[in-house]
Amino acid sequence: MSHTELTYHQKVNLMNQIGDAYRGCLRRIDLAESSGISCVNEKIKDDYAFRNYVERALRDCSKDTQLIAVHDFLEVHERSWYHAYFSQSSYYRRRKKAVDEYLHCLEIC
Repeated sequence: MSHTELTYHQKVNLMNQIGDAYRGCLRRIDLAESSGISCVNEKIKDDYAFRNYVERALRDCSKDTQLIAVHDFLEVHERSWYHAYFSQSSYYRRRKKAVDEYLHCLEIC
């Protein structure tokens, strides 16, 4: 069977899906903890495991990748957040590397 490499746009879509799932996990964990029912059901246990997996993989990445992954995918920020850190061309070049590095640390690609 041949191995097909994902395109950059497919990788970005995957990162967006991971970010959506991560934010959903954080929301459910926060609601469970505020209501005192943390770790009661399997879904919350899965949410803790997913959160820990995403955050652990992030710690293995370079500082630029951490910054880009958090601001572009894991948290909701203004689209122009990067102007404080990078020129536009530098940002897009680093973003492409960040997507590859983070997916590698997640052991997805």
